[in-house]
Amino acid sequence: MATRRDFLKIGASLVVGLGVGYGLASLFRGTTVQGATPSTTLALSTTSSTSSTSSTTAPTKKSTFKLAVVSFETGPASIFGIPAINAAKMLVEQINASGGILGARVELDIRDESGGPDKMVTLYRQLVEQEGVDAYIGLISSADCLAVAPVAEELGRVLTVFFDCATVQLVDNKMMKRVVFRPAGTTVTDGVALARYVVETMPDIKTVAGLNQDYAYGHDEWNDFKAALLDLKPDVQIVGEFFTPLFTSDYSAQISKIMSLKPDLLHTSFWGPDLVNLIKQGSAMGLFNSVKVAFARGEFGLGYGMPDGQLVEGPNYHAFPNPRFYWINKDFIQKYQASFGEVPTYPAYHMANAVLAVKYAYEVAAAVENVGWPDLNAVVKVLENLAYPTPGGYVVMTPTHNAMCGAVVGQSKGGKLANLRYYVPEETNPPPGVTSADWLKGIA
Repeated sequence: MATRRDFLKIGASLVVGLGVGYGLASLFRGTTVQGATPSTTLALSTTSSTSSTSSTTAPTKKSTFKLAVVSFETGPASIFGIPAINAAKMLVEQINASGGILGARVELDIRDESGGPDKMVTLYRQLVEQEGVDAYIGLISSADCLAVAPVAEELGRVLTVFFDCATVQLVDNKMMKRVVFRPAGTTVTDGVALARYVVETMPDIKTVAGLNQDYAYGHDEWNDFKAALLDLKPDVQIVGEFFTPLFTSDYSAQISKIMSLKPDLLHTSFWGPDLVNLIKQGSAMGLFNSVKVAFARGEFGLGYGMPDGQLVEGPNYHAFPNPRFYWINKDFIQKYQASFGEVPTYPAYHMANAVLAVKYAYEVAAAVENVGWPDLNAVVKVLENLAYPTPGGYVVMTPTHNAMCGAVVGQSKGGKLANLRYYVPEETNPPPGVTSADWLKGIA
């Protein structure tokens, strides 16, 4: 276990270190923290938000740690929610087998995200005010996150980690100020990575259309991709923009219209059942024979008949970092497959980011403060400047309360991704404090 002296040598950057060759199990044997020199420290701003929470003096020791996890257990979106819940169960079991969090056994309280933003706000208040959870992890829907974030900040009582929702509005509108964090990328991360790959692999592209879901996430994904593409290649023409309600079942009208426009490229950020339906209906109607499709967060569709040769971006892809050399990912894949009979998709990786964020934030804060159990203020301060290993690579948090993340893009081939290109965080995210709109004007 790290000592307070270890952290005093680090300064503004708290880097949880891991020896080369260690697997997933080593993440749960107590935190090892390396004092990093400026040349080896992951670059983090020394600026800290003015975090102020309503926490009281923390106990010196806890016997249990109640962790709420909210994701889709039912409904169409459960196709994404269940892999995330599976990852949470697996990781919590391993954490408890290795002594819990600072000796406290983690009690997992899983709740269904189905029901919409108003229900999610009510559920959040119930978990925090009535059931006394120690930390909260959720959500998949961007609309749910946008509704819950202000309530979480207003209450200021519980570390709240959004594991998946990608809307950039959380960052640009400074909605994560005190207790709310997101250890994952945004729609800007997705859009810029995909746009860069399009320009590199389709240098003669002239026309683009968009087909996205008609809510915050779908509009943000399309707008960020479009802005990035037009900055990188200003002569591209947008020939059509289409938005459909979430979980629409029939896309034949949109597919027919897009095929009549004959764009060089179609962009879509469809996910879950919408992605599956688009692949099936598009294949039946010949869409992929005449139009190349760029899928934001489309990695999930590889297992549902995605035709070869499409451009696919993924915040995480199970084959990257290469599990042959990055043993944390290898162990994660092997344990997940053994438990659930399939490879983990990116919602599982995002859940791992969130669970490990909670674990490391508490353990590092205890070491920094030299206490048996840190208060919420100390946990928040640490998490604003924490870098830590996960199965999908290092997560680097920032004072904006959002992670700096890279993204993988490749081409579909036989249900996998070929010709992979990894775009590092500096290529796909604005620096902390710079709005996405301003940054996207000058990425070329």
